[in-house]
Amino acid sequence: MQSTPTDNCAALFRQYVDEADATFLSDQNVVDFLNLGWQELMTLSAELDSNAAGWTKTENYININADSLDLATVPALIGNTIMGGAPAADRLYRLMRVSRCEATAPNAVRFYLIPSRSLVVMRNDVNRFMLHGTQLLFNTIVDHIKVEYIGHAGSPFTLGNIVAGAGVYIDEVSCWFWDLIVLLACKHYMIKDFAGNPILVKQMDVRTKELKDYLSTGRSFAADSNVVPADEATYVGY
Repeated sequence: MQSTPTDNCAALFRQYVDEADATFLSDQNVVDFLNLGWQELMTLSAELDSNAAGWTKTENYININADSLDLATVPALIGNTIMGGAPAADRLYRLMRVSRCEATAPNAVRFYLIPSRSLVVMRNDVNRFMLHGTQLLFNTIVDHIKVEYIGHAGSPFTLGNIVAGAGVYIDEVSCWFWDLIVLLACKHYMIKDFAGNPILVKQMDVRTKELKDYLSTGRSFAADSNVVPADEATYVGY
């Protein structure tokens, strides 16, 4: 089976919404709706299996020498931005793990830090970190850290790649559930159009369940039955 590119998604979306008047559905509208659909698919997929489409990322930050790091304004000598207006690396969706690491490649982990939702707990405990807005806060001054996170480079649909013949590959989950991107995009169009389509909604529910079943059981048979070491638990939990 070949991957289904962006232009095929756009063509199916136009068939489903059946709106020929560009006044009501411009090419930019198509791009926007499809990106909304893909974002929903990505979010749902990442929560069930962050490894499914290669959304697990790692960034190393060297010579921080402070008790905080703004992930939106990281100096280039320290590492890449992963938040803010225009991240240098894939944008952070969810943190998985943060560890203290060695300064030189392969930046071996020294020990993992414990996440906290309370600033008070974080500041008064040991080996703690907290994500506060774009600020990564620590309970003490840190030198080098490794950030493992779920992230993506950006929305895949553009005016250029929805044109017939100009489509591009999206990701591995979308190869099998590209129609769900379209169905989710149609849901947003129906909101805009103040109209419902019960058959489309039913099919969207069916395909959403199939996606959840596919990712929840693991893409490798019996992958979810293996014993996981304690320090890996938070990593595979997303």
